Amino acid sequence: MEQKLGKSFLIEFVITELNVFYYSLLAWLEKSRTADQNPKAFTYHRTSEMKTFIIVFAILIAGEGVLFHYLLQKWNEVIAWIFTILNVYGILYLVGFYNSTKHLPHMITQGEMIIRLGFQSSITIDIANIEQINRAKEIELGMKIPKSTYYSLLKLDSPHFEIVLKEPMQMRGSYGMKKMVDKVVFRADDRDAILEEINLVKTIDCRSHANHR
Repeated sequence: MEQKLGKSFLIEFVITELNVFYYSLLAWLEKSRTADQNPKAFTYHRTSEMKTFIIVFAILIAGEGVLFHYLLQKWNEVIAWIFTILNVYGILYLVGFYNSTKHLPHMITQGEMIIRLGFQSSITIDIANIEQINRAKEIELGMKIPKSTYYSLLKLDSPHFEIVLKEPMQMRGSYGMKKMVDKVVFRADDRDAILEEINLVKTIDCRSHANHR
């Protein structure tokens, strides 16, 4: 698509919508990638409040959809059905988002680390570009996240790690959103394993550079 149409918002929009429908309707047929199949994959949804969040909001959207469809139908049936379709899409988006967190884990491979939040956003970090890794602080209610920070989790979850980068790197979001960040805050179900793997890759990278010298 990029070869024919070039990079544009239209392509990013189509990709995001394809992700929504794939992960909400088709991803059930595919096994999620976990550390059981790939030791370089690290899940982040199992100890998260995502599932509860999705269930609660899906119920609220469904209830709201039925109520407003009934009310709007008395005024304008076309608008009532448009509103209902938007509500169904909202539920599909939530389900697709949760499924994508299971199928798109954090990955560490070939000196790089991919931090994700389902299909919504991701960043590929050169591990050699990591200045330090800290225990992340809790975000207080109402507190704004700095624009230069990629916060790769729902605010209702507790963050585990904060990566400080030597040089800013690009984070990619849905619908073509991009921004440069110098900090990455994320969580992982197996904190010890992912930290051990990062440190192992950093050690190997340092030895490689030393040997080249």
